[in-house]
Amino acid sequence: MAAFSINTNATAMAALRTLTTTQSALGQTQRQVETGLKVAEPKDNPASFTISQAMRGDIAAMDAIEEALTFGQATVAMANAGALKISNILIDINQKVTQAFNDGLDTAVLQEEVDSLLADITTTVNSTVFNGVNLIDGVSPDLEVLTGLGGVSQTINIQDLRLATLGLGTLDLTDPAASLTALEAAETMVGNVLTTLGTAANRLDRQAEFSQLLTDKLKEGLGILVDANLAEASAEMQALQTKEQLGIQSLSIANARPQSILQLFK
Repeated sequence: MAAFSINTNATAMAALRTLTTTQSALGQTQRQVETGLKVAEPKDNPASFTISQAMRGDIAAMDAIEEALTFGQATVAMANAGALKISNILIDINQKVTQAFNDGLDTAVLQEEVDSLLADITTTVNSTVFNGVNLIDGVSPDLEVLTGLGGVSQTINIQDLRLATLGLGTLDLTDPAASLTALEAAETMVGNVLTTLGTAANRLDRQAEFSQLLTDKLKEGLGILVDANLAEASAEMQALQTKEQLGIQSLSIANARPQSILQLFK
């Protein structure tokens, strides 16, 4: 027969230990339900928490890379738009130069129109700016676009579509044949610029797509590491709540046992 003592209630102490363990587990499970995380702080799982912090750092870095790529894409898109407009202006100039071969047209009027179109090229070059960056003015520095972790970047080389570079400082329609030769060389140059900028734009688009994929995979991995399974946590919480109620009842019964000794003195 087990010893019976009113000074040391071993049954109550055992019941209290069980209840304390249950309530600790219940508190941890309840935090999972409230936060959606099974690893919310170092004490939950020190190793997993350390890894998750490193992954969060990589995700933050990837977000910065995606911002840089977005800026690069917008800058190159602006340069492409400017180059395309200049290409279209050259088409209009070509038409005017070709018309100058016709003796029935007023060359002076055509010259005035060509001069105006040439001025439009200069205006286009000077205004093709995105956030202070001009990729077609021939004097700005090359654009370095951050594309990967560790400072990996892509260089977008500056292009020069100024009139002097295009060989179109002046077009004298009194000699339309010479003007046409210069114009064809300029059209070739602008075409090369469009090809270069288009290629750069495609590379940035591919890198942006890849960076988004990497970010998604990092987030998925982080979720696997720290996210709680809410269905399991909810079921476990209900079970622990039931155990807590039973533990409280067991402790109450154990605490009431010493009172039963009074029956021996009646």
